[in-house]
Amino acid sequence: MCHACADLEVTSHLISALSAYAGTPGADLEFVDVTAYGLVSAMNVLNDRRLYPPAGHGYPSQDA
Repeated sequence: MCHACADLEVTSHLISALSAYAGTPGADLEFVDVTAYGLVSAMNVLNDRRLYPPAGHGYPSQDA
């Protein structure tokens, strides 16, 4: 698995787990908001190149 795909997979799992946590009684919603923002921001890398879809996997290029 390429580096970008591995990062996308880990980030997706973290967002999913955070979403599940947000629905539990007593969840710290401020923590959820701050952490979710950071995780979603992590899906963007330097020079506005996005991790998804990763380049070279048959998706339309987002490189500008």
